[in-house]
Amino acid sequence: MQRIANERVIVQLGLLIVAVALYASTFAQSFSASDLAQSPMFFPRIILTLWIGLSVIALVQAIRKDDRATPIASWTRIGIILVAALAYTNVIGSEGFFLPSVVFALICLPAFGIRNPLLVGLFAILVPGALLLLFNHTLGMPLPTSRFSYLF
Repeated sequence: MQRIANERVIVQLGLLIVAVALYASTFAQSFSASDLAQSPMFFPRIILTLWIGLSVIALVQAIRKDDRATPIASWTRIGIILVAALAYTNVIGSEGFFLPSVVFALICLPAFGIRNPLLVGLFAILVPGALLLLFNHTLGMPLPTSRFSYLF
């Protein structure tokens, strides 16, 4: 019983319940009876299925692991990441996907402990660039664009 009353287990169980509830709510949406792949709920269901799967895995790991709570290493890092994430989600609509993503990666990677400037720079540019190419040009699902250029 001690393992199940653990904070990690409760958080993972909460995340699993939220994911299942959101997945169930996608079936309550009424759209045309066209092909299921053309429904606006197609992509959210894929993401929610992955979320449910990862939540189950994390829940099993949290139950199996007999780990006492460890103190948080740095509240400053957590604050930096939370402020950066809040700013990122608010700016992405007006400034596009690419530029805010690069800035977000440049802030968060060092906060997570990655200090190699070459690695940080490459990751910050290549990952948002690859996602932009994938969504805008391959999948035809445009991401928000910058007010400076329609290309990014």
